[in-house]
Amino acid sequence: MTGRQAVTDEREIGQGAPAGAAAVATGAAEFPLAGQVRLVMERAGATGWELRAEEFWTRLLPPAHRPRPQGWKLHVSATPLSAPHVLARAAEQLFALDCAFKFAGTLERVEALVSGRYDRAGAGKFLTAYPVDDDQALRVAEALDRATAGLPGQRILSDRPYRPGSLVHYRYGVFRGRRELGNDGSYELRLTGPDGGSVRDERRPAYTPPAWATCPFPAPEAAARTAGPVLLGGRYEVRGAIRHANKGGVFRAVDRVTGAAVILKQARPHTAARPNGEDARDALRREAAVLDRLADLDRAPRGLALFEHGQDLFLAQSVVPGVPLRRWTADHLTGPAGLTGPPVGRVLALARRITDLLAEVHGHGLVLRDLTPNNLMVDGGDLVALVDVELATAPGTYVHRAGTPGYAAPEQMAAERWSPAPGFGADLYSLGAVLFHLATGADPVFAPDDPPGRPFAVRLGELLAVAGVRSRAVRRLAPLVLALLDEDPARRPGLDAVRAELADPRPVPPAAVPAGLTAGPARAAIAPERCERLLADGLDHLLATMAPDAQRLWTTGGFGATTDPVAVQHGAAGPVALLTRLAPRSAAALAGLRTAADWLERALPAEPTVLPGLYFGRSGTAWALYDAARVLGDPAMAGRALDLARRTPLSWPNPDVCHGAAGAGLTQLHLWHATGDPDFLVRAEQAADGLAERTEQHPGGRVCWPIPADFDSALAGLTHHGFAHGTAGIGTFLLAAGRAADREDLRALAVRAGDSLLAAADHDGDAAWWGTGEGAASGTDSRLPNWCSGSSGVGTFLVRLWAATGEARFRTAAEAAGAAVVRQRWQTSPATCHGLAGNGQFLLDLAHLLGEPRWLGHAEELAACIDVRHTVRDGRRLIPDETAVDVVADYQTGTAGALDFLHRLQHGGPRPWLPVPGPEAAR
Repeated sequence: MTGRQAVTDEREIGQGAPAGAAAVATGAAEFPLAGQVRLVMERAGATGWELRAEEFWTRLLPPAHRPRPQGWKLHVSATPLSAPHVLARAAEQLFALDCAFKFAGTLERVEALVSGRYDRAGAGKFLTAYPVDDDQALRVAEALDRATAGLPGQRILSDRPYRPGSLVHYRYGVFRGRRELGNDGSYELRLTGPDGGSVRDERRPAYTPPAWATCPFPAPEAAARTAGPVLLGGRYEVRGAIRHANKGGVFRAVDRVTGAAVILKQARPHTAARPNGEDARDALRREAAVLDRLADLDRAPRGLALFEHGQDLFLAQSVVPGVPLRRWTADHLTGPAGLTGPPVGRVLALARRITDLLAEVHGHGLVLRDLTPNNLMVDGGDLVALVDVELATAPGTYVHRAGTPGYAAPEQMAAERWSPAPGFGADLYSLGAVLFHLATGADPVFAPDDPPGRPFAVRLGELLAVAGVRSRAVRRLAPLVLALLDEDPARRPGLDAVRAELADPRPVPPAAVPAGLTAGPARAAIAPERCERLLADGLDHLLATMAPDAQRLWTTGGFGATTDPVAVQHGAAGPVALLTRLAPRSAAALAGLRTAADWLERALPAEPTVLPGLYFGRSGTAWALYDAARVLGDPAMAGRALDLARRTPLSWPNPDVCHGAAGAGLTQLHLWHATGDPDFLVRAEQAADGLAERTEQHPGGRVCWPIPADFDSALAGLTHHGFAHGTAGIGTFLLAAGRAADREDLRALAVRAGDSLLAAADHDGDAAWWGTGEGAASGTDSRLPNWCSGSSGVGTFLVRLWAATGEARFRTAAEAAGAAVVRQRWQTSPATCHGLAGNGQFLLDLAHLLGEPRWLGHAEELAACIDVRHTVRDGRRLIPDETAVDVVADYQTGTAGALDFLHRLQHGGPRPWLPVPGPEAAR
């Protein structure tokens, strides 16, 4: 939970729009469906009702409405086509039964709620009714079911249908109430149990009422259960899920008749529904027809069967061997000459095969509309195949606008929502974007300038120039990429010209260092003056956007808006820490720090819950406030910061740095070093002893610290390798505590943690990778370069372990982690938590602790990667957040953390958020 996450739960009375709907909700001043409700209200003689038009929802509240805090609520689904009918019929019943309700205010919002990629836990909930008690819930459910019978609407996965096939669903949840700060550092609507305790209102794509909630609705008929594996279509045995989505899943299966492995794609009724009545099933039928049309193309899946199972439609297709091109580029970012990518000849051969494949598709009269690195498979012989052809169609066919940002042509993305499909030239643009990715590993996506300024070609050319300093393949492909990515379709070269360009045997042009960069040994590094410009403009932006009279000092987005506004991760403490480091060199930063620190202090009492985590809890807040007070010369503020640190829990079910006990311990150590107060060292030892007692032992001496499965947390049950939530962060604290307290037992435990991480490493040449950990519940455990869960965070611990022990194995592994970080510099966002800024901090650690200048050079190279992604807002050069398309102040996911890396790169200093003295001071 260290990154920005979508918040797609249902918003209750007095709450706002669900995330994911913003694209269709922003700026909406009229609510076309509200007029229809007013007519129904007048016809029903419903007087005294309040109609409240909000950003996403429109709410209807009866006179003297007194909503209960929680209970059984009713959801009614609809499609964009059926929504007016569903609303009219449902509203008539709800007015008659005096029951409050809300509905999505426009048909566009209905379309968003049923879209194929909408969060499955909130999808389909067009209308929500809030009965005042269980008796009314029964009456309303029956009335709504009768009124909407026969109309189309999707099955709501988080609820139970009132009866099979009904649009009416029910679940137990919160109606209203103050959001409480949960154990993960974000605000949640919580349920109160019979014992008076509170629990999270679970929002999952499955019906999961609390055990103590007595259901008033008729018990459903027990579903027939069969033992053994799931069998679909009478022959396809499901072996596992590749992914889940609202529109349906994609599954691995085996054909019991032939024994062959197959892929099954599912389409749920009335999901991805359009105003013309089409839905995901129609799209799957079109995909099956495209596969039939491409049946003679041996580099595409074969359609095997299209069949129904229950109400869902399934398409069985052959398995295409290989890995997605995106994985292929990630695995080939190094070559014999270092971090230069694969040989140019190999890249050109692959590019020719992709071009030939596209030509064959065009020869069948189809424009793909979705040629991306995810939809191309590369096998062990570098042969290329096409998958996921669901958007392919004949040019000129009327289609719904769709495409992948960065890969879909401008004319494709700018078309009307329903318009003729683009011509073959749109695929030429996509081909250019794919070749850009093939050469760089990056995506051709930039945060927009505001006001619009630099042409896309200029920004793309700058990135290619920086990447081309090291990569011969980039220099060879750059002219072709720029030509194909021309915004004018008429100027893009045709496929014959592309083939000729790729076959041209001319030599690769020499590297040229772009303006604003400095030359290094086969690399491009950011120039000091360019770095200072980013720092100055970033500081100006932070000061200009600070809002001392608001509930949040800086605005954030998505998941960040649900978190504690005074924490480090998405709140004010992170930028305050940055301003503290900038203040000695900037009068403006010092003045801004005074304002920000005062706000931080004033905001503390608004939330009485004190969580221990360094990034999501109050430990980081106390740390930032104390350091700010010292720079400001404010002993009273410093004393209050120390009091906050003393109130921070040291024993906590979650052992990690971000949310738990290790984060609290790091803060206690920092304050001991800063104040000399022995009480903080005692408290740090208490935290360390608690973690030592909770160490989970494994064969071979391996250790880990799982988050308890019964803990009230979204992270419950996970065991992580990384710094944010697992072994690397906990080991770092234990090592520092052992040094500070002269405790050999803590030091020895840290060594065991390091050896456990060495055993978990995935080596590839000179690089070492770590996934999240074998205890992760998701299928995302893979090669990760970042601070949060991958090589950067693990290396941060291992290099300190080497500095403390002198054991060569830890140095070797730390340098291998550094190689992994540098290798993925173009595939990583600019941010700290999952991006270049956090990775750059680790490279600075390597440079300082190992005394090797090459790691400083690599850190400067990462800074150049950040710089070339900058956006210009109001004349300022700003660093985008982890989405790479927006700018927020957040420390871990936004501008503040990236600026902190650039400041350390320019002016030195210890690693932020790690206590000193330690190995840094010893060497």
